[in-house]
Amino acid sequence: MSYAAALAYLKRIQGETGKLSLDNIRRVVELEPFAAGATRYVQVAGTNGKGSTCHYIASILRGSGLRVGLFTSPHLQDVRERIRVNGQPVSKRDFARAIGEVRVRSAELLAAGRIANLPTFFETLFLAALRHFARRRVDWAVLEVGLGGRLDATSTVKPEITVITNIALDHMDILGKTLAAIAREKAGIARPGVPLVCGCPPRSVGARVIRAAARARKAPLIEAFAPPRRLEVEKRRGGYECRYLAAAGEYRFLVPQRGRHQTRNAALAVAAVDALKARGLAVGDTAVRRGIRDMFIAARIELLAGRPPVILDGGHNRAGIRVLVDYLREENIRGFTLLFGVLKDKQYPGMARLLAPLAAHVVLCAPASERALPPEKLRRFFPGRRCRIERDFSRALAVAKKFKRTIIVCGSLYLVGGMRTVALGGEKNGRQKIQGYRTTL
Repeated sequence: MSYAAALAYLKRIQGETGKLSLDNIRRVVELEPFAAGATRYVQVAGTNGKGSTCHYIASILRGSGLRVGLFTSPHLQDVRERIRVNGQPVSKRDFARAIGEVRVRSAELLAAGRIANLPTFFETLFLAALRHFARRRVDWAVLEVGLGGRLDATSTVKPEITVITNIALDHMDILGKTLAAIAREKAGIARPGVPLVCGCPPRSVGARVIRAAARARKAPLIEAFAPPRRLEVEKRRGGYECRYLAAAGEYRFLVPQRGRHQTRNAALAVAAVDALKARGLAVGDTAVRRGIRDMFIAARIELLAGRPPVILDGGHNRAGIRVLVDYLREENIRGFTLLFGVLKDKQYPGMARLLAPLAAHVVLCAPASERALPPEKLRRFFPGRRCRIERDFSRALAVAKKFKRTIIVCGSLYLVGGMRTVALGGEKNGRQKIQGYRTTL
């Protein structure tokens, strides 16, 4: 299969949704022609921060001399970003090969009556990742849950450890209307005898639900921010200086990623690695410090220097926008130009109300998705401000630059990914600057 054919196949099945069952994808994984158990897995779920936490864990493990696979979603600019080994996205050739193998194998199993239906878009990418990781003989693979946890494709392999970053309202049409319901879905990754690291505030609804689920499933629970564990943070010129007290002792590290919330993501990754150390994994303090220092993930309060500067952030729910607003206030960034667009199933009224008091100008643009909200429906949330609607990404960014103020792009990863491509001068330049470890922009 060629790379173009692989993309065409994925596009054809992209409308497929989950079947609310793991039976089909679990059967495919069981029948894969390689030993899935040859790789050790870390599974990470949560509403926000799971992508960053995955990158931190992978970076620390890689710094320990291990070959590390990383499976994340969604992607910003190139679908190959979802599958990485030691920070590098899968090549076009290897990607096409893996997708082709999954397609052929799935068709064979379907024709033989071994499975009920072909894998979905996400399941196909997950299976392709497993094949690529097996071929590259990775020691560890860090898997980001796509949606929820209980019925997610990543739950078909047994991890050495599971992680839940936090619980907030998102995907309520699928996961449930309350924090407790969403927490129950995400707590579905808990397994007997497998440590579960929880990053929720100890007194939160999410923590209570996850605590009960871990107890019921006999999963050893590690609450990363409950006494005696604690995180101390001090803002420095080069980032956030952190001191994290874990079960095995004290860790000190610098978090260069922007936003105080990234210190919790990094500390949660450290708590997970600390738990793996207790299970025999050899990871030194130097690997932890370097892994956190060197980690880079695009579009998480990412600054593109220029006149005016552009800040890209993938926050796409109320909780995500709140941490962006906290950062803007901490840095006293006000009177900016907001370039904003959302999907229609998101909490856009609350997101817009958080941003409106800080913005001087607003440019509304629909994300590149069939689920995009028409920007006209957002205009009423920005009364009394100069508000423009632009349909084209390049035109929207050009209009925003005319105001000569810092530009904040947020609301949807589908919007941010497109704007990042435009801002960096095209797809080729954008891909070169989206690697999993720190680069200079």
